[in-house]
This record gives sequence, structure tokens and C-alpha cells, in this order.
Amino acid sequence: MILRIIDEIEKALNHDLYFAALNLALTLPDICGKAEYPSLRSTRERYIQWYDKIVGVTEKPPKCTEDEPEMPYLSGEVVYSLRCSLLHEGNPNLQKNGKHPIPIDRFSLVIQSEQPFRIYGGEGSSVMTSSDGTEVRSYRVNVRRLCMVLCLCAKGYYKENKEKFDFYNYELIDWDEVTASLHPINMEEMFRKLADPSLSENEHSGESADE
Repeated sequence: MILRIIDEIEKALNHDLYFAALNLALTLPDICGKAEYPSLRSTRERYIQWYDKIVGVTEKPPKCTEDEPEMPYLSGEVVYSLRCSLLHEGNPNLQKNGKHPIPIDRFSLVIQSEQPFRIYGGEGSSVMTSSDGTEVRSYRVNVRRLCMVLCLCAKGYYKENKEKFDFYNYELIDWDEVTASLHPINMEEMFRKLADPSLSENEHSGESADE
């Protein structure tokens, strides 16, 4: 199932369906987190722990000096907040209030057409101090790159841990494949007969006369 989801994310991006792709991509840590931490009851904890372990470690920028402020980045907290806002509210805002405030004041999504070698730009992370001394933390993320990173990490994790994905308990039926060998139905003819029952009666009469 997870490979099919990844395939549909890629198809969505091929048609520039950015929010459709992002919505699906943000569910991948949900699925993988359930596989990695089945005993954890908290969806949030599973999501953040898996993301930080597999994805977040490569997203966090290094500090050049001890005095340098920690730059905003796509941590598990940030991505989970985006996931909740987008999936539940259709709004790609980061939640600033509540039990788990996100340390990003200005958040931007960047959309970009498909590029050679899948190299995408427009991303940025900054911490600036306003005239009143308030610290403003900003972050921009490219939707294509985020989807690509989540897909690659989820695919790699799945291929190495297939035995952990034993919680799927359903059957996906491809009805086109099931009905491919059946005799095609002429819907126009069927509705025409339903509208005029005499046509069916005439057919039966003709068959009787031939016999």
C-alpha cells in the first residue's frame, strides 16, 4: 500500500497538483511511525519520533558557533503541525498556539515546476531581530522537495522493514481488471430499451418467429 501511495504522490506532482501530493506525502510518517512504534498509542509521538529519526536528522542545519542562533528547520514538530493543519483544516499554517507551539513565525510553501535532476530552489531559513527587539523566525520549503524527501525515506524504510507493515487488513480490488474479460455492455442500447419496453418485446417476438 505504501508504494502505491508514493506512486500516486509522484503522479500528482507530474500534473502540478501540489496540495494533493503534499497531503498524501504528510501521511507517510503516520504509516511508518505506526510500523516502527506499534506500542505507542499517541499518533503524534509515533509521527515525530519516526520523522526525527529517519528524516529530521538530515534537515537540521549545523551551528557554526555556539553563539549562533538555532535556525528554523523541518523538525518533526514542524512537519506534524503542518500535517494536522493541512489534513484537518485544509490550511497549511503552522500552529503557533496550544500545547505544542511551533518556533516559526513566518512560514512559506514554494511551488515550482519539475526541474532536471530534481534540484529545487526557493527554500530559506532565517532569524532576524525587528526594531523592537522581537526575534522573527522564518522558513520557506519547496513542496516538491519535501514530497520527494518524504517519499524516498518512506520507501527506503519500507523496503528494509516490510515485516513491520502487518497491520493492513483490507483488500484493494481493481474493478477494471476484474471486468476486463466480461462481455461489454452497450449502455446506450440498455437505456433505450428501458425507456421503451416495446423494443424488448419486439426482440423476443422476433426470436420466437425465427424459431
